[in-house]
Amino acid sequence: MTRRRTLSLLLALPIVPALAGCVMVVEAPESEPNTEPTAVSSSPSDGCLVEARPELQTFGDCDELIVEGTDITIEVGAVGMVVVRGDRVEIDANSIGSLSIFGQDNDVDIDGDVGSLDIAGDRNEVDADGEIGSVTIDGNDNEVDAALLGPLTDNGDRNRVNR
Repeated sequence: MTRRRTLSLLLALPIVPALAGCVMVVEAPESEPNTEPTAVSSSPSDGCLVEARPELQTFGDCDELIVEGTDITIEVGAVGMVVVRGDRVEIDANSIGSLSIFGQDNDVDIDGDVGSLDIAGDRNEVDADGEIGSVTIDGNDNEVDAALLGPLTDNGDRNRVNR
């Protein structure tokens, strides 16, 4: 390989993560949670590398956040789409475009608005300081709080939706 071609390849490598956007997938093993929380910081500019750990993880703004596992705590900025597939996941976010929860005992707090919310599980809590555009609940004993709520579809029992 010539020196010019090698230099071109090396210069192009930092561009690849930037073009990939920010997609985070967080998976934690089904083990006992760590009792000493630590933080992992990430942002869209560094490719949002996420290590699978059941402890506090902190991120900036991103397009997607997919969380799979148990006993995971995440702080994140503005997110386009959040999918939770697990139990006892806690997320604090600035705003979320769409939030889908599949699991039990999850807790999501949003400082701003949520475009849409879909819950398929039991005993989940969602608290938005702003508006939630639309809410669909397929489960029982869930609680949703928001300053304003759009259309609501409740296909479960004992769900509490507060405006």
